[in-house]
Amino acid sequence: MSMAEDETQRSAGERDAEVRTEQVENGLRVYGSGVRTALRNNATAYGFSIAITSSYGLVNGSGGTAGSWETVSFALGAAIAFVLVGGAFLSRFGKGSLPESARVATISGAVDLLSVSASVAVAYGCSRITGYWAWPLTAAGTVVTYLLVGGVDILIARSAANRTSLAQRQ
Repeated sequence: MSMAEDETQRSAGERDAEVRTEQVENGLRVYGSGVRTALRNNATAYGFSIAITSSYGLVNGSGGTAGSWETVSFALGAAIAFVLVGGAFLSRFGKGSLPESARVATISGAVDLLSVSASVAVAYGCSRITGYWAWPLTAAGTVVTYLLVGGVDILIARSAANRTSLAQRQ
């Protein structure tokens, strides 16, 4: 094999390696973007799941093992609180939700810790109520707190989005 042929083969091999490296890097970028999208789209629901599950555990731990009626009343307390808060805010702010940029939504998911922490703290307090009413009140307190503090999360996220480059590339 001549030296020119060896250079041509090496160059082709180098080009193939560069193409593979570029494909891997592109694949990692796409994967990273997918994870960011999953985080952004699920952060609030995930935070709420943590809060409501923790509140059920708190009231169950302090009030004793839940029976069917306690579990149903917990669910009803959560559902009624959700409907009442929703109704109050929809009647007052009837134009619907604010369009949030992907950047604000990403940052909001990061500061969702405030909603989770506040609602679990309220759940802890409500779970100390003795008797049957601890169940629906713990659920309702958790939901109301999570939703109201969630609004603050958006304000913080908007402020942070305007002041930082965090989550700028969407």
